[in-house]
Amino acid sequence: MLNLYPYYSLMQSNGVVPVDNAMFKPLPPSLEMVDPNTLLHYTNVFDAMLDAVYVALKNLNVSAAVPVLVTETGWPSYGDRKEEPYASRDNANTYNSNLIKHVVTDKPGTPMRPGAQASVYIYELFNEDLRPGPVSEANWGLFHGNGTPVYLLHVNGSDGFLGNDTTDRTFCIAADDADEKAVQAAMDWACGPGRSDCTAIQPGQGCYQPNDVRSHASFAFNTYYQSQGKAGGSCYFQGAGMVTTTDPSHDSCIFPGSKLYSNVTKSDGANSSTTQTSDSKGSAIWRLRTGREKGSMFILRLLLSGMVAVIMTNSNFWT
Repeated sequence: MLNLYPYYSLMQSNGVVPVDNAMFKPLPPSLEMVDPNTLLHYTNVFDAMLDAVYVALKNLNVSAAVPVLVTETGWPSYGDRKEEPYASRDNANTYNSNLIKHVVTDKPGTPMRPGAQASVYIYELFNEDLRPGPVSEANWGLFHGNGTPVYLLHVNGSDGFLGNDTTDRTFCIAADDADEKAVQAAMDWACGPGRSDCTAIQPGQGCYQPNDVRSHASFAFNTYYQSQGKAGGSCYFQGAGMVTTTDPSHDSCIFPGSKLYSNVTKSDGANSSTTQTSDSKGSAIWRLRTGREKGSMFILRLLLSGMVAVIMTNSNFWT
């Protein structure tokens, strides 16, 4: 069971490791890393680190039949700007998205063991805001502690894992399992102190129907969420809200943030549109409270890490 972190290899390499090489980005042949012992070419640090472990196991006469699991790997989304310049949301998104693509959809295996893909688990599901140490230590999660995503993973061609969103369009709606009184109270706050424009959910307006608390709250929540730039925590509402990649627009009710929103015309505060199409087919809801979303077991299997034992090697290549 291995903890492999190309991020630390990059940070400690003094410029020897190219940033693109650490994040699975395509490299020209001249920049590919070559193992001086095997002469194998490596397009990414992750595979090189994994093969270094295979060499160490072979040198210890460990059977090749022993399964190898990468129980932790990931990238921090935030860090000290001076001391941890590579800890950023964009880099974390790039690494983890490319990691999933590399493991799930690309040609499996490593240069030393082609076709033999090790199981990989992303570290970690949630940020740990109280974790001591460097700033980055608290920012390895895919989600904030309140359940909102730190960033959206962009993964195509892997059975729709985490949806097929490629535009960073997210919306905030009322959570299905939230208490209705809590949803009502959160909507009252959003339309009051939160200063959301709730005109469209008033009687006779474009989003008044269906006339129920959750539908009205979803519009109010999303209006506030979009007005805050979709910032982390702006869809919490004391647990009454949830983030989704599915456009909740319906009929003549177009939600802020929808790609249809630019076509919306407003008359006396009404939210209306002459035409509407939906791109929600195939997209997925980011749910953390329940396991009802299709494919949730696959998501958890890929993302959750448990207690692990770390194999230490003396290899002088990618350690």
